[in-house]
Amino acid sequence: MQLDIIDPSDDWSEEERQVRARRMATYSIKAILAAREIARKYVIFPELRAVLAAFDRVYQLSREVGLPQGIVLTGPPGSSKTSVATYFMRSLPPASDVADGFGALSLRMRPSASAGFVISQILNAVRHPFTTVRQDRITPMRDIACEALQHKGTRVIFVDEAQCLLQRSRPRAGDDRDTSAGNLLREMMDIAGVGLVLLGDHRLHSLEEVDQGLADRVSVRMSLGPFGNDGTWATFLSELARNVKAIDLGLLADDSVRASTHAATGGCRRAVMRLVVEAVLVAVDAESTAVTQAHLRLAYQRTSGPCHAVPNPYGND
Repeated sequence: MQLDIIDPSDDWSEEERQVRARRMATYSIKAILAAREIARKYVIFPELRAVLAAFDRVYQLSREVGLPQGIVLTGPPGSSKTSVATYFMRSLPPASDVADGFGALSLRMRPSASAGFVISQILNAVRHPFTTVRQDRITPMRDIACEALQHKGTRVIFVDEAQCLLQRSRPRAGDDRDTSAGNLLREMMDIAGVGLVLLGDHRLHSLEEVDQGLADRVSVRMSLGPFGNDGTWATFLSELARNVKAIDLGLLADDSVRASTHAATGGCRRAVMRLVVEAVLVAVDAESTAVTQAHLRLAYQRTSGPCHAVPNPYGND
């Protein structure tokens, strides 16, 4: 829908008016609302169910038995490592000894992260008023972070991009202390009694070679990967389509469309959601009650870009 903006109080140029009109007319409010419903859908398939069960086990052992353990969950980008951790954190049931929203926390590593960086991340996650950690204050700030975790009742810490732990920061000259992020996380497990979930790519498989102490605290190793073009893939798309009310996504259950969608996304869950959300935006703004192959074709063009080497799996106009 093209907008003709008239504002007698402004002194914009014609080009500026066109830019503003274009930005405001990209998608309708109705389309955005429909797309928002799709983006919020989270389909629990067998692999995720097994991962969630492992998270539950570590959480319970940390909270009720006092036996903190670790999990390594690996997989390529878009394989739901971060989203399954987020789902777990948001779906934790209330407990009398756990502050609401603090039963499980999430940190994000960076290359060569230091102990001070991890402490700062934890203090920020528990909303401590002071989060700056100087090198000469690591030990007392670590103790403050541990006390905060115990006070909040935190039982699990998720560490995203955990392969960064394999790139250890160099100690300062004359400082023989182990101030690596990995050492700090070991101390957190021992002092605060929290379980640890390391989320990262295939490089985490070499954790034993870099940090034997941290690897020894890991009891479970799991992996997530893209969908194959199989029954699980078919169920995933069918369940997504069945539980959406804003628009008919029944076409996703068609055998040929299902195969085309796998070719378009490689079975990557993030790519699937990106494609389907775009198709819904296109369909709603076309005033259609159902997503068609033409909508998927245009959605693929928009989400992959004109320089994509793979031919459009949904055909050409």
